[in-house]
Amino acid sequence: MIGIFRLGLYLLLFESCIGDYARWNVQLLCPDLYQRVFTSYLPRGNLTGGTYTKQTHLSNLQDCAMACCKKSLCNVAFMYNGTCYHVECENSMVCVPLYRPELANDNPPSMVLVRPVENNKVWSDILDQVNEDNVGTLSTDGTDQDQVLFNEASRINIINCIDQSGCLDNEICIKHGDTDVGTCQCPLGFKRTIAGTCIMIDEIDTGELGVTQQIKVPMKETSTSIKPTMKQLVVSAISKEVRLPENEATLSAYTVPAERGNQHYNYVWSLLSQPEGHTGTMTDQNRGTVKLSNLSEGLYTFKVTVSSPNAYGEAYANVSVLPPKRINQAPIAIITPASQIVKLPNTDAVLDGSSSKDDDRVISYHWELQQGPIGYQPNLVDTPTLQLNNLIAGNYTFKLTVEDSNHVTNSTSANITVLKVTDYPPSANAGQNVIIYLPQNTLTLNGNLSTDDRGIASWEWTKSPSDQNKAVDMQNTRTPYLQLSNLEEGMYTFVLKVTDDSEQSSTAEVHVFVKPPTNKPPKADAGDDISIALPITRAVLNGTRSKDDIKIVLYHWEQVSGPNNAEFATVNESVTNITKLTKGDYVFKLTVVDDNGNADSDTVNVKVTQNKNAPPKANAGGDQVVTAPISALIINGSQSSDDLKIGQWLWTRDQSSLAIGIIVQNTDKSPVLMLTDIVPGRYVFRLKVMDDQGLSSEDTVSVIVKPDPQLLYLVELTLNIGASMLTVSQKDSLVVKLQMLLRDEASIVVRSLRAEPHTGKAVLVFYVEKKGGKTILPGPEVVKRLKEKLLQDSGLLQLSVANIDTAVCQNNCSGHGVCDQETRQCLCEAFWMQNLIQKYFGNGDSNCDWSILYVIIALLSLVICWVGFIWGLVCLCQRICAGRRRLLRPKKKPPRYSLLQPEPEDDSSAFSTHKMVLSESDTDSDDVLFEHRKSKSGSHVRNGKSRNGFIKIGPRVKT
Repeated sequence: MIGIFRLGLYLLLFESCIGDYARWNVQLLCPDLYQRVFTSYLPRGNLTGGTYTKQTHLSNLQDCAMACCKKSLCNVAFMYNGTCYHVECENSMVCVPLYRPELANDNPPSMVLVRPVENNKVWSDILDQVNEDNVGTLSTDGTDQDQVLFNEASRINIINCIDQSGCLDNEICIKHGDTDVGTCQCPLGFKRTIAGTCIMIDEIDTGELGVTQQIKVPMKETSTSIKPTMKQLVVSAISKEVRLPENEATLSAYTVPAERGNQHYNYVWSLLSQPEGHTGTMTDQNRGTVKLSNLSEGLYTFKVTVSSPNAYGEAYANVSVLPPKRINQAPIAIITPASQIVKLPNTDAVLDGSSSKDDDRVISYHWELQQGPIGYQPNLVDTPTLQLNNLIAGNYTFKLTVEDSNHVTNSTSANITVLKVTDYPPSANAGQNVIIYLPQNTLTLNGNLSTDDRGIASWEWTKSPSDQNKAVDMQNTRTPYLQLSNLEEGMYTFVLKVTDDSEQSSTAEVHVFVKPPTNKPPKADAGDDISIALPITRAVLNGTRSKDDIKIVLYHWEQVSGPNNAEFATVNESVTNITKLTKGDYVFKLTVVDDNGNADSDTVNVKVTQNKNAPPKANAGGDQVVTAPISALIINGSQSSDDLKIGQWLWTRDQSSLAIGIIVQNTDKSPVLMLTDIVPGRYVFRLKVMDDQGLSSEDTVSVIVKPDPQLLYLVELTLNIGASMLTVSQKDSLVVKLQMLLRDEASIVVRSLRAEPHTGKAVLVFYVEKKGGKTILPGPEVVKRLKEKLLQDSGLLQLSVANIDTAVCQNNCSGHGVCDQETRQCLCEAFWMQNLIQKYFGNGDSNCDWSILYVIIALLSLVICWVGFIWGLVCLCQRICAGRRRLLRPKKKPPRYSLLQPEPEDDSSAFSTHKMVLSESDTDSDDVLFEHRKSKSGSHVRNGKSRNGFIKIGPRVKT
């Protein structure tokens, strides 16, 4: 039922909501509720008009008004930004709605008049009364009505203003007297409504609250209709600028149109902004020209409003007050301290000129030594603070000259006196007298309280001559702390002598009183003797039976004797375990100390026997994998064990192991084997251990030596300097220069530095890593680049270089041979030989480019060619010589021949039958002509006749 009643009440609360208001029908619940919602309105008194209580649980105007009705002290329900406020007004007039057009936005404030403050009135009566008062007091200048509306019985706050910006539309700021604060008032011809706005008189027909208003004008003025029209004045004001020390100015306002005849304007000057610490004064602020005085440095902003009954205008002007022009003043040089005294052996001093002053800034400091002792040469640096070192005794005067930004200088001086201080003798202090009680017989004396002005050079502790016969052990007698032991009962006197650097000395005595014991010393009991048999190697030592009359504060176990060193679980407990015992007799000692420092000791015997011998257990250390290069291979077999002890160690090389490698100094007969000069491969060693009773055990270990991963990248640089003469600095310099020659590579990693076996020259072995260390330059490439650099300039490394080559010969010998590591020469295969042309006329690298078969064929071809060439030359020469002989012979007549007829065999008729006449020239011919036809018998001529029909004609002989 309550919910239904509440819902019905909400439905009755809002009849309608049109525009800026809605009517309320809740008179039964709240009889004084004014039935109107004022949108974009604020209570006229604002926050000073009453007490505002925030209602966070109410989010709409309906609930806000209903909750206000239920409160006896709530006068107005006010909503702003979705938040409900209940207003308890000082009086009803300060809560009259005031319209603010600047708040008429998407989310304007709203207010509802709930109940007036006065109990005998309702809101409608109050609003009517305000409206009647405003109209009834209307005058020609609007002054009376503003006074009534804003000042009535001081119930409504006056709207104060400084300039026109503090007032609403159609309002002007009227200042009173010489004050800067005025009130917002309606100008002539305007009337302020109950909503707080100024409208023209002829527009007041219907009030802004929606209630018809009647303007009540006195009867004497009913015949005159006042309808003034506001005109816009053009107002200008000229800004000004003044410079201190001038602190006065005037600002004038100029209007268009200007004042004419009896027409006068009202001027109101107001200050909008001013500098901090403003001390200015403004006079004649209601005239056309305002006077300003006592101005401060900074910017002043003024606003002038000019108005008349039917015109209004405004303007702004600035007054800039500038600082006075700076007149340069000379700097002031200041040295701190102005004088000081330095006592040797102190030799340093500081002069601070940074506190020098100037009206702008100091740009330079200059120090000079005006006076000083002979022989002192200071290093003066032109800085604000001067540090002096190595001062000698004497008087010094230093001059400081400072210069400002206008190059004006100023100087001052400071004095330093360096004194020789008297060297006083030292003062010995051996400390306070000491009392100790036996059995405590040790003590440390402290003489560190001895003093000297320059420090103590030496200490010396001695016994007093009267105590020379008393037994005591003294240690650290040349230090401040003397350690005494084996003191006996009685009094001792010790003398401390201290000496300074000037051989001045001082002595002091200290007495030590050794008293008899005040309590009985403790009684140590190490327990009964122990006997164990191997293979048990542990025992328990128990000293809990030790006694003292008060309390034992310390137990300490130690081994006195035994065949080996046993291990204690703890040495500072009454009960402890001992391990690693072997066959033999042990003696252990227990020392107990009471709380007074008294001590006592006792021993216990431990006998270890052997009932049965257990064989030893060999442990060669486990298989290993190492990577060359390593200087020595170490195999550790010390983890081998025996119940008594191992008497003999023997390492032997397995048949499958690499044979190369040198065992160092008989380590094959020790627990740790060391092997040098190893090569990549697999080494297998067998460890045999034997105890003293002949039992043995064996274990095998395998060590795989991997090849050097950088082997093909290593470069050997041989220097023309003995290894015994190369220093570390030379080596470091050489590495730096090599790295500079390679430039873009990151670093050179030196693998080793050794001496060449035959010559003793220093050999640097290294490889080159690229940037980042992820890649390595190939050795041949590094060799090639370094050789090119050194060919250009052999003095780049300063040290003479004998050879540069890879650590391993990487010459493939043209694929027909192998490279000798020692000589770096190619050993060619059968039928292959070295390319002599490349060897002696090329790059000089050894190779196996030539086939012997092809070389033999080429040589034979070359020999044949040469023989043919020579034979041709010989033949040519012979033909040339024969031609020359024929040219030198006389010419012969050609012979004449005739055909002979066959003749009988008779030779005598030859000349008679056939005759031949020869010319004279024919007789000169020796030529013989033969017919190439042979007789059957094969003979050609017989007795001057030829069988074939030809005869030989001989020369004719003349008679």
